[in-house]
Amino acid sequence: MQFKLTLRPVSSKTLVPFNYAYKLSGFIYSVLAGADTQYARFLHEQGYPITSTRRFKLFTFSDLIMPKIVVDAGAGGMWVNSPYIEWIVSFYVDTAAQHFLIGLFQDQRCVITSNLQRAGTRRAEFAIDRVEALPVRITSPVIRLRTLSPVVIALKDERGMDQYLHPAHEQFGPLLIANLWAKYRSIQTDRQATTLPGNQPADARLRYRLLTSEGESIARPSTPKSRLLTIKEGSGEQTQLRGYYGFRFELEGPVELLELAVLAGVGRYNAEGFGCVGIVGK
Repeated sequence: MQFKLTLRPVSSKTLVPFNYAYKLSGFIYSVLAGADTQYARFLHEQGYPITSTRRFKLFTFSDLIMPKIVVDAGAGGMWVNSPYIEWIVSFYVDTAAQHFLIGLFQDQRCVITSNLQRAGTRRAEFAIDRVEALPVRITSPVIRLRTLSPVVIALKDERGMDQYLHPAHEQFGPLLIANLWAKYRSIQTDRQATTLPGNQPADARLRYRLLTSEGESIARPSTPKSRLLTIKEGSGEQTQLRGYYGFRFELEGPVELLELAVLAGVGRYNAEGFGCVGIVGK
């Protein structure tokens, strides 16, 4: 299920730091822990494993949707100039949990702090005024999706370093699909998910296609934009990565996998706020 949260800045002068996604991830964990410590610890420390070293959290969230911002590079962030902003949060959980999750986020205070000394305002605080469920019902084997946060797809080079791929790169689609299959396999031992024949791409068709604004496939780079992002900023575990956003793409395959893509996110680092997507037309 997906939720749209309406956030109201508590202060008349609110500066959101550029690298805010990791702070939002921490806020989600803290909200869950307030109601169910065991579930929050399970997500944070264990998740859904596919191997002994690779596991998924199966939730994601969008960029903050902030109209009329003023970018302030000197302060290290963006000034909010609207009475409300919006935020999409998405969980791959049983629909029975919908009302439970709505209640968790309603009336909460979301605080985003900055670890950078140059930030003029180190604390951005928002009151959550409204939580609205966004039903995800997929009946067609083909859906068109738009990015709500940057999508991270990477290929290891000969040095073992990540090379972040543009959505038009020939390996972007295959790697996105392989990641989605891995997520699907991770839930088989923990949930009563519908079993697809063989659980392998050869047995169930899954296809990615990059779209232009007119909806036609392309063979060369076009509208996607890249963003260099930092997670765990200011800490000893600080990491930079590159994601692509502002593009649309088409997925074709079993409904179960399409729902998983929408609800759990596509690509890597979903629980850190990357790979959130919405269905075009909604």
